[in-house]
Amino acid sequence: MYKFASIIFALLAGGSTALEAFINGELGKNTTALVATFFSLLVGAVFFLISIVLAGDVKELVFIRDVNPKFLLGGIFGGLIIYFTIMAIPSLGVSNTLVIILVSQILLGFFIDSILLGEVTMHIYKYIGIALMAIGAFFILN
Repeated sequence: MYKFASIIFALLAGGSTALEAFINGELGKNTTALVATFFSLLVGAVFFLISIVLAGDVKELVFIRDVNPKFLLGGIFGGLIIYFTIMAIPSLGVSNTLVIILVSQILLGFFIDSILLGEVTMHIYKYIGIALMAIGAFFILN
């Protein structure tokens, strides 16, 4: 059941990525990319602060001081994702931008899993999958 729930969460993350890209792209058309990124992150921060309060997890906020500061850099990368997406969508469109994002995510994910973490063995099927994904991306983009 745990794996099934994880798959559902991954599907929801993918759908959220597409919706976020579209909405932030539209927001970026009405202001600058930096301002759109700021407000996207601000609204998200307020949403999750309210969620933390409603879930009764406010006391957990104090434990952030025990976290290695390098693990807080994810917030910067989250902001960069939004900013770069806002910059790309006007000329590439939402679907082409997401195809490029998806391919880059998978390639970097393979690198992280296999080289940095040593958790995934790259065998012929993964290389074939990467090649087919690149070919598919080429056809979608052209």
